[in-house]
Order: sequence, then C-alpha cells, then structure tokens
Amino acid sequence: MNFEKILQKPFLIAVFVFNIILFGVIVFLLGYVQNLLDNDSRNNLEEIVSQNKNVITSKLLLDLNRLDIISSKISDGLKNKNITQEAELNKFLEDYSKNSIDDSLFLANKDGIAYVEKRIPIDISGRRYFKLAIDGISNISERTISRINGEYIFVGSVPLYYDNKIIGTIQKIYTEKQMNELFAASLFSSKGYMYVINSEGYIILHTKHINCALKSDNYFRDVYEYGNAEAVRKMKEDIKANKSGFMENVVNGEKTFSAYTPIEQVHDWYLVTSVPTDVIAENGNVVMKIFYMVMVALVLIFLVSICYFAWNKRRQKRTLEKIAFVDNVTGGNTYNKFLVDVQELLNKGTDKQFYVLNFDVDNFKYINNFYGFACGDKILRQIYNSVNSWMQPGETAARISGDQFVCLLLDADEKRIESLFSSIRGITEENLMLHFSAGVYIIKDYSENLNLMVDKASVAAQTIKGVLNQHVVYYSKQFDDQTARNEELKRDLKLAIKNDEFVAFYQPKVDINSGKLVGAEALIRWQTKDNRLIPPGDFIPLSEKTGLVTDLDMIVFEKVLAFLRRSLDEGIECVPISVNFSRLHFANESFLPTLLQTMERYQVPAHLIELELTESAIFDNFSIIYDFTEKVREYGVAVAMDDFGSGYSSLNMLKDLAIDTLKIDRAFLEEAADNEKRNIIFVSVVEMARKLNISLVVEGVETGENVSLMRECGCNIAQGYYFARPMEESKFAELFREGKLC
Repeated sequence: MNFEKILQKPFLIAVFVFNIILFGVIVFLLGYVQNLLDNDSRNNLEEIVSQNKNVITSKLLLDLNRLDIISSKISDGLKNKNITQEAELNKFLEDYSKNSIDDSLFLANKDGIAYVEKRIPIDISGRRYFKLAIDGISNISERTISRINGEYIFVGSVPLYYDNKIIGTIQKIYTEKQMNELFAASLFSSKGYMYVINSEGYIILHTKHINCALKSDNYFRDVYEYGNAEAVRKMKEDIKANKSGFMENVVNGEKTFSAYTPIEQVHDWYLVTSVPTDVIAENGNVVMKIFYMVMVALVLIFLVSICYFAWNKRRQKRTLEKIAFVDNVTGGNTYNKFLVDVQELLNKGTDKQFYVLNFDVDNFKYINNFYGFACGDKILRQIYNSVNSWMQPGETAARISGDQFVCLLLDADEKRIESLFSSIRGITEENLMLHFSAGVYIIKDYSENLNLMVDKASVAAQTIKGVLNQHVVYYSKQFDDQTARNEELKRDLKLAIKNDEFVAFYQPKVDINSGKLVGAEALIRWQTKDNRLIPPGDFIPLSEKTGLVTDLDMIVFEKVLAFLRRSLDEGIECVPISVNFSRLHFANESFLPTLLQTMERYQVPAHLIELELTESAIFDNFSIIYDFTEKVREYGVAVAMDDFGSGYSSLNMLKDLAIDTLKIDRAFLEEAADNEKRNIIFVSVVEMARKLNISLVVEGVETGENVSLMRECGCNIAQGYYFARPMEESKFAELFREGKLC
C-alpha cells in the first residue's frame, strides 16, 4: 500500500503541473492571437472609415461650397443694387428663384418663404435644414419627403448674407439617387457596407447590401435587437461626446466589426462602416483553427484528468469500504458490515425465522498474554473461517471486537451450535482447549433495533460465563427482568426530562501559556430532586439505545444558550462553548432548522456556539454530516471533531469535511513504547492543523508532563483535570466572568 502511494504521488503532481502549464500556454496563445486579430481589425477598419469619411466629406463639401459661392454672388448683387428695405430684399430673392435655370436651386427669405419648382411659394420655416442655415450653420438635411412630388430628397442649405447679416438661405435639392452615389465605393470585395446616421441613430443613408435590409429606420434599435445593448450604450456615449468608436456585433448570424466616426463638416452626421470579421483580418481563420485545436486538446486533457480522479476516488472509496467492512484481523466481515447485511435481510420482510448468536472465547486474554497477540489473531482467523464454512446459505457472521463474534442464523439448534464449537476446538495447532459462552436471541420483531438484539444475546451469554459444560443459553423471560429494569430507567429518564433534572456542567478550555479561558465544553449531568448527581455512564448508554439522547442533547444546548444570553446581558466578554450531539440527530431532517431557530430565539451570536461531533459519528454518517457542516458553517456556527486520532478515518475525512476545531484524543499524551515517534506524530498533527487553519484542543490533560509535551509540540489549548474538572454552572459563571483560570 505504501509503495503504491509513493508511485501515485509523482503522477498526481505531474498531472497537476502539466495542466497548469498547459492552461498557461493556452491563455498566453489565445491572448496573443486575439490581440493580433483585434489590432489588424481595428487598424484596417479605422483606415477604411477614415478614407470613406474623407471621400464622402469632400463630395458633400464640394456641393456646399458651390452653394456658398452662389450665396456670395447673390450678396454682391444686393450690394450693387443697394437694397435696404426688407420688402425689396424679399422681392429680389423671389425674382432670383423664378429666374434660376436650375430647378434644384431655390432661395428662402428669413421668414422661411421659399420658391421651388414652378416657383410656388412654400413655407420652410419649420424645416430643420432652414433653421440651421438661418443660424449660420451650413448643412445637408436628413432624408425627407418632397412637398412637390412626394419623392425622397435631401436638401443642402447655406446662409445668405447681406451687410454681415443673414437675410435668408439658399437651398439645393438632391435626389436619393444622387446621395446614394456617394456610397458607390466597394468595400472589402463588396462584403463591407456603410450607414450614415444622425445623433439619435436614425438612418440617413446606407449602401446597397444584404445586411442593410433594415428592421427599422433606427440603427440603434437594429443593433439592440441583434442582442448588443452594451454596444448601443457605448455608441450613444461616443456620439454624445463627438468621438469615434469601435464595436463588435452579430448581424444575421455573422460576426462583424464596426467603426463609427462623426462627419465634422456636416452637422449631426455620423459614418458607420461594418465588415465581417472573417474578411477584415486574414488571421481570423487561423485564430479559429488554433482556438478549436487548443480547446479539443484541453477537453481531452481534462477528460483524462477527470477519469483518473474519478477512478482514484472510487479506489479510495473501496479502500474505505474495506476498512469499514473488512475486519483487519479475520479478513471477514466487520460488525458494521454485519449490521448492514442483516438489516437488508430483515427489510425484505421474509417469513423465515432468524436467530442472533453471540459468542466469545472464555479467558481469551490469557491466550494473548501467554502466547502473544500474533497467536491470538491467528486463532481468531481460524474461528471466523470455521464459522464461515459452517454456516448455511442466507446466514452471515462477523467479529464484533476482541474475541466476540456474532451470527445471524436460520437454525439455532443447540446441537448444531455445539457441533460448531467442537469443530473449532480441533483447529488450533497449539492444542489449546477453547471454551465458548454463547447466547441466542430469537428475532420476533424485525423492527427491533439490531444492536439491542445483539446485546440481548450477549446478556444471555454472560450469564453462563465460567459455568462448566454449558456453552449455549437462549434469551428468555428471565432476561426480561433486566429489560424491565432498563425500561424503568427509561421511564425515570423521561420523567427526569419532564422535571428538568438534567443540568449542564462546564469544563474549561485553557490557553496553557496565559491561563486565559478560551472556551468550554458543556457536559450533561443528572441531578435528582434530592440533589443526587448521577454520572453520565449510568444513563447515557441507555439513552443512546432508546433515542432519548437527542432530547438530552437539546436540553444541554438550550441551557448553554440561556447561560450565554445571561452573560451577554451582563456585559461579560463571552468565549465559545461547545455542545456534543449524538449521531442520531442526523437522521432527522429538521435537526438543523431546529438548531438555528433555537439560537435565533435566544439571540446568541453564532460564533459563540461550537457543535462537537465524534469521529465515529462523522464516519458512520459522512455524506449527511458533510452536507450538515457545509450548511451550518454558512450561518457562522463552528464544527469540532471530537476524539480525533482514535479511529482510522480521521485524516481521510479532513480532506473533504469543513472542520473548525480538532479535539486531540488523550491517547496522544500517553506514554508510548517509543516516545520520540509519538512526539513526531503529535507535532505533525499540530502543523497539519495550522496549515489547514484548524484550531487544536488537547483533551485529557491531567499532568504537568502532559502540559510540557503540549508546549514542546506547539499546541496551546488544553482541556482536562490538570486545569479544571467539569463544574456546575454557578461556579463556572464566576470563572466565565473573570476570563482567566490561573
């Protein structure tokens, strides 16, 4: 196993490093190529737009200049005639229009009265081109409808001066065909196209191109409908600031680059030039090919990585299942596996009669002490193999612990069981005489707790320990007395809960360097009405079997919340208090909502509460507790793993589980065959917790030597008799108020 891990680590590192390098290369390559493409696109398009603007501007200004020349000639004519009266001026303008040989040319006085084709007087005072010209701004109008023939026209308009005052305007009519000739230039092999728009986005002119098939008469609205609202916003801002700009867009499913710029010489006109991206930059196709090749390579790499990690995770799962379900001594089923298998059999609702056989080897400790543990383990394997070969189809067996075994049988005849023990006695090479004590429980209620069934069989077996020539006893009514006593205790427990006889004791957590109180663990005690204190060992095991432990946990939880609330109201600087919770809570979906509602009721800040879960409880309910810890930590409640290091799954769970605090099992402090190795392991755990940003608390600190060992290993928080025993709330309140233990 160790060799396999050693081989595995370099490969994982290599995959990780390779993926990072590949990702970096891809990002760099895509960034470089994209910059190349964008630069080509911008440079080419900006150059084209500039050229188009110059051409169009030149043509437009040429006509406006012609109008300015005519305006100057008219002004000179007025000066020669020395006309000063407004009526005479208007008469002169009217006569000039009537005598003009160019039907597209007409004048208007300052009131907007003009003579056009057939010299019919019309009022153009409301026309925008007239208003701009009368204000001194030469301009060309947007597309408008002629009042004479109803055709679309454009009107160029310049001011008419006399004696340095504007006395009217001179206009020239351009047909739509004439204006469109301005856009006759071919752009990018006729794949490019242009618009002229005003500041509000309304389209004045556009080239003849399939992508100019307008959805509306407003360019902003068209771009918005193509799904590019951000481009519209930016373009409006640029136009408002009279700036040029650049944008990407998708037109008819084709990605395009568009550049826009104001036509300064023509009031309120903006030129927009658009070109498909695959035309404007020769590198476009290359970019796409490189991109797809990179993406395909990336997907393949990640698929391989995902497959590997999925395989590795399944392998880890099989390893965990092997640890949980394969006994490390016998190589057969563990007790957990036995419970799972038996529960499946009972859930099928079969009409078969089942029996639970629980047996162990009398004085097996003597064999371990005299012959050694290797011999003892060998005998345990031989026992399991004999039982496994002896059983019928549909039966199963497991080693519970030590030398204790359990079987689910379809036939529990005493002679059959005696034959099993006889066959086992003949397998030992050491010629040892093995004696067995066995109890049989007849399953009548399939819904009964399996552990309770096994316990009943065990209780029966204990009654014949040391009795000669009797190896099997059946659980019967005589054992019900013990059950009755348990029921009586159960009733007493329920009554004690009702009478509020359970109290919280507190054992401080101390900083060994400063003596400062940094927290506490709440522990339950049963204080009867006559003030007798019943220790947990007398009632907790039964409460766990009966499920009452969940009620006891919530009692302690509420008492802790009430204590913290009182302390906060008194202005005391509180430290977190941890509360233990049984694994039975996690079968209840309302557990977490109940916790949060209770905390809300007492208005206790979440950071003052820590939930303690044992390592074994976490392992047995890992998926449920994983979800639970993820949710509860969202609310700011800390989670602690109790008895860390007492089981086989601690490290494996840490990589997946969100844990705030590890409570080190007292076994780390005990003298070992090799104290140096013990210290190395202790220091490694402390360092690991620090790197994972997990707090560390050492339990069971009872001696000065324990404290010294903690200091040597860099661990500062202790809980144990050396500093304080669990104490009642009134005494702890004084300590809580002071905030320091020693």
